[in-house]
Amino acid sequence: MLRRYIAFVIDFVLHVGIAFGVYAACDAIADLSALALPAAALAWVTASFVHRVIIQRIFHTTAGKALCGLVMIRSDDGRWPTAGFLVKWWLIGVVVIFIDNMAPTDENGFPPAVRRCDVEALGAR
Repeated sequence: MLRRYIAFVIDFVLHVGIAFGVYAACDAIADLSALALPAAALAWVTASFVHRVIIQRIFHTTAGKALCGLVMIRSDDGRWPTAGFLVKWWLIGVVVIFIDNMAPTDENGFPPAVRRCDVEALGAR
């Protein structure tokens, strides 16, 4: 569980960092300063989606999970997640984090993030 929380924090900081960078860039340009906050929010959502859906679909992991040696698998059959599966869980994550103010955990029904070495030991899925 500790690896998963650390991975979550790393990914969260990455997404917030991108949003902060967009905010700072827009704020530094006088004509765009009024749009800095909406642009930052859009950058955060976009970075989160691209990272947690597209990148994770290709590599089976996010940056935070990779640094912690984790990959995501589907809980029903242990295979790599599909794009639809990742979009569904991204949307659920947005609702849980922004509405319920809860961090994702297995107890809440989130798909498992398991050690990459365990998946490799079983053979590529």
